[in-house]
Amino acid sequence: MNTLTTTLLLSCLVVANGFSQKAAKKTNISPITQEAVDIWGAKYNYDQAPRRTKNFLDDIAKFGVPKNDPFDGTPIYKSSPDEAGFRFTDLTEIEIINNFSALAAVYGEERSIEMVKIFPLSLSFDSKIFSETFEVWSEIYGKEEAMDMVSRNPGLLAVEPKDAPSSTDQTMAFSYIIAVTRPIGLFGPIGIIALICIPGIEAATGIQIKEPFLQALFGSFS
Repeated sequence: MNTLTTTLLLSCLVVANGFSQKAAKKTNISPITQEAVDIWGAKYNYDQAPRRTKNFLDDIAKFGVPKNDPFDGTPIYKSSPDEAGFRFTDLTEIEIINNFSALAAVYGEERSIEMVKIFPLSLSFDSKIFSETFEVWSEIYGKEEAMDMVSRNPGLLAVEPKDAPSSTDQTMAFSYIIAVTRPIGLFGPIGIIALICIPGIEAATGIQIKEPFLQALFGSFS
């Protein structure tokens, strides 16, 4: 067997092995992990075209700025191709599998998939911090309470270990607010926070807000 034939054979074996390893990674994952992969793919297409950041210099011409000096013709600025921009949803299936696996290692698969259903973007967070942050919260609230808190508000997965010790009873309370108001969307928590802030606003301004508001709200039902 000559050298060229041997080289081609080895190349084919390497390629085939690469494909088999990739297939193994896909087929060996659990059904719940596959569900997480599918949820992310449905929300953020794995085959998205790269985000392009337009070169701002090309917009200067819209304001009447010439590209060349009107006296000697030398270029004032040069156009350049658009640059690839950063988009944190540009993750591969393998990255999603790894991130979900890290999440499930801390919170368990069943609980983790429920968090992904609630907040798919949690799979874009830095999965290396999940365990450390959870350990801090476990010391503050207890393990089960910490798990329940994050399950109610998966956005807490973005909290870094260095910031977790500053968590208070309000962090726990707000997780309940997020869970209760989730069905009514973004304005649910905003409305509740606004009501919580009313006493402070009244004290600062001297303007009565709560009583007229309640009278207007409940007076219509009398």
